[in-house]
Amino acid sequence: MSMMDEKIPPMLASPGKPFDDPNWIFEIKWDGSRTIAFLSNISSYTRLQDRRLKDITYQFPELELLHKSIKRKEAILDGELVVMKNGKPSYRNIMSRKHHQNKIKIEILKRSMPALFIAWDILYLDGKILVDLPLIERKEILNSIIIENESLKKSDFIEEFGKKLFDVTRQKGLEGIIAKEMNSLYEMGKRSKFWLKIKNFITLNAVIMGYKKNKTALILGLYDDEGNLVSIGSCESGLTRKDLAAFFEIAKDITVPQDFYHYKDKNIEWIEPVLVCKVRFMEWSENLKMRAPTFLGFQFDVKPWECKF
Repeated sequence: MSMMDEKIPPMLASPGKPFDDPNWIFEIKWDGSRTIAFLSNISSYTRLQDRRLKDITYQFPELELLHKSIKRKEAILDGELVVMKNGKPSYRNIMSRKHHQNKIKIEILKRSMPALFIAWDILYLDGKILVDLPLIERKEILNSIIIENESLKKSDFIEEFGKKLFDVTRQKGLEGIIAKEMNSLYEMGKRSKFWLKIKNFITLNAVIMGYKKNKTALILGLYDDEGNLVSIGSCESGLTRKDLAAFFEIAKDITVPQDFYHYKDKNIEWIEPVLVCKVRFMEWSENLKMRAPTFLGFQFDVKPWECKF
């Protein structure tokens, strides 16, 4: 039975905390876009599908020959599309790639921000469905068929010592790790307890662009490479009455018109970009908004223009 023409919902990981266990393997959590790669040397094609089952192949023309990076006829790989920047995966850049539809822009970006597919699992090989094999066996098969190059890399792993790898990712400023029970089967479309995502918090300084008119949350932003101040969402958790009182004492004198930032929201009062705060959050959403942010304090010694993606 062939799976090459199907849409495959990926197996998902549950939240977890660092741990050690000889029955588990641990690998880096790559900060990119979850992708299933359908690779055929029979029909000479590569098809890329994101976690929402959308075909995104045309957005990454630099990967159109990805199928030549396997030693067998056909395979379906699970992994992550990433764009590297300064030696680290850039979530903003891979999301920028995914959001562009214009063919000319896509051609430009494939050169300036080339994507890389990092494979960590194999679901199908030459007519055989592999999802009911133990993970450690699937890993061995994956390693045996991949030809690593500038477009395709395999995700290495270690056994047992999850805490050590997690500490390394924290020191390197990476997103975190994924823990997987080494005999786990591949459960398509399910969020499993046999795969755990263990994340480092993201902490950064952000510009306060405004506040909700019910005076419960701050609207935060960062400057992009073109110098535009882009909203990254709102933050309510962690704000004390004392924090809010101090903020509103300043904010009342620096409000700006509704069209100042080119965002239209009648429930928000916008202010001049002169105040900075520190915020911590779990991860970026696909539209570059903070998930579960917590306010950590005002940063009066940080200049607003220093707050960049």
